[in-house]
Amino acid sequence: MFEAESILPFVRVTPNMTSLNSISSISSHEDREEIEAVLAGDTSAFDRLVKKYQRKIYYLALRMLGNTEDADEVTQKTFLKGYRALAGFRFEASFKTWLTTIAINLCRTELSRRRYPQEEISEHIPDLSGEEKRGEEEEHEHRLAHLKEVLETLPARQKEVVVLRIFHDMPFKEIAEALKSNETAVKVNFHHAMKGLRERIQKRLHHEKM
Repeated sequence: MFEAESILPFVRVTPNMTSLNSISSISSHEDREEIEAVLAGDTSAFDRLVKKYQRKIYYLALRMLGNTEDADEVTQKTFLKGYRALAGFRFEASFKTWLTTIAINLCRTELSRRRYPQEEISEHIPDLSGEEKRGEEEEHEHRLAHLKEVLETLPARQKEVVVLRIFHDMPFKEIAEALKSNETAVKVNFHHAMKGLRERIQKRLHHEKM
């Protein structure tokens, strides 16, 4: 049996912020050039933006909605809405953050519309061979199942913060921009979410041992 903390991804406490900021700055500059090209009539530039960010948006939607069909639809709608609204983009936030905001809002709309339980998230598991590796695969699947289940018990805003922070490695400041919130509120939501996740996992493990 594994410990509760072992199935919770840990956020890096001391990342190299200078390196991250440099990469972010380069990416933002490249995005600005592509956006200006789109607005000048080069639609292929938007295709390049889609290729750059579609995977991030898809997995964000997948973790928020829990099934591939809805994730596909939200991803398509995100880029369609982004393309139509591109002329109004003011570069006050990064293009990635702007797309994330669109995707989050579409996910909220879908979740509020639903009348049925969420389906299980489909995760890619590496093709492992051998008894030992099969055991590792089963343990990994078991951990994922626990994490997904307890993640769905969180309040909506806490779940959004956890998905963006842990699965998408977004800084708190960027999360605040994407959610139209402030950094303090985001950190508070994250703290309460992680506390709640650990408590729920500990409770479940306690029942399994009985």
